[in-house]
Amino acid sequence: MIFQNIKMALISIKSAKMRSFLTMLGIIIGVFAVLLMIGIGDGVKSQVSSEVSSLGANLLVVYSGKIGSESSAKNGQQQKSSGGGFNIASTIGSSTLTQNDVISIEGTPHIIHTAPYNIISSVVTYGQLSTSSPFIVGTTSNYDDITQIKYSAGGFFTPQDNDARNNVIVLGEDTKHNLFGETDAIGKQITIRGQKFSVLGVTKKSDGGTSFGANADDMIYMPINTANKITGLNQVFRIITQVDSPENISNAQEAINKTLKSNHGGQEDFSVLTQADLLSTFNTILDLLTTFIVAIASISLLVGGIGIMNIMLVTVSERTREIGIRKAIGATSSNILGQFLIEAMILSIMGGLCGLALSYLVGMLVSKFAGITPVFSLKALVLAVGVSLFVGVIFGVAPAIKAARKHPIQALKAL
Repeated sequence: MIFQNIKMALISIKSAKMRSFLTMLGIIIGVFAVLLMIGIGDGVKSQVSSEVSSLGANLLVVYSGKIGSESSAKNGQQQKSSGGGFNIASTIGSSTLTQNDVISIEGTPHIIHTAPYNIISSVVTYGQLSTSSPFIVGTTSNYDDITQIKYSAGGFFTPQDNDARNNVIVLGEDTKHNLFGETDAIGKQITIRGQKFSVLGVTKKSDGGTSFGANADDMIYMPINTANKITGLNQVFRIITQVDSPENISNAQEAINKTLKSNHGGQEDFSVLTQADLLSTFNTILDLLTTFIVAIASISLLVGGIGIMNIMLVTVSERTREIGIRKAIGATSSNILGQFLIEAMILSIMGGLCGLALSYLVGMLVSKFAGITPVFSLKALVLAVGVSLFVGVIFGVAPAIKAARKHPIQALKAL
């Protein structure tokens, strides 16, 4: 009987193709939007995780403000900081970090490289061309040692460039292409905040695509003393440190916490995060955003379910005579209920599969043009089809019950 109902449902759907497609449209859009958002979110997390992992497992990053996601040492035991969780407000405003903190961290046991950096906002120009998209970072030559930047031309600036506050820069591959095209950029000069800067190097196209949250290929690096000179500020935005061994990460983290707390008069107005902490914080933020967007996109599934219910109610009215004939020749109310419920489920599942295919297609376009490769997990795919089936059952029950309750004689007299 089930196979017979499926066959009848497919015949009914085929006889009204356009109406069936419009009925499925809400489900298609809902499944497509939900799957694509989850896929993009998982893709971004995968890229960031890959980028962070490629730097090695022995990095610590010092942030201004108390983010509250790292562990702190107390009485020889690792404990979660009070008020745990990401507090974005704590990272906004003037930095609490100073050059003295950088010097203190350099003298901490197990630390082999320390690189402070600041962020500068400015329009960058070369001749008649200009761009405001590059992420401009002021740092030291140690940043190159820590991140192991690869170059397509030239190289990084030296400690002497930083000490002398020289106007020299290193360009990301995308920044170079936007300003110079295919022309060699080494030795050329670009303008930042009204000052000329000579190009020392151009980085290779990155695999991960990100560097501490920014597009690694659309960046400009300059000496931090030069950055402080042109901004008139002398604060440190972040401090990146490299530990001699992954086994010493906890000890180094504890030592840096103690040192900086002493520097800041006992105030713990900073955060020392491991790579695991960084990924956890980033994933928490991204998960919240993804959940919010998915919740909005899920409204389409509700609309699609209501659409299925309305069309099925119309279908029941149109097929009243068919219901009467079936009941007259022996079909039970359960048979009629199953027939219309299965038809609603098939409509919903077909919409879900179409949404699944569309999400894959758009995902390929996003990967090609946006540089983000969506990750479609088996769990998400099963969930999408399962939700489609659930929507079909929930919103198909009312029309199916209406059809099952029709009296055969009254149904035959209706038309």
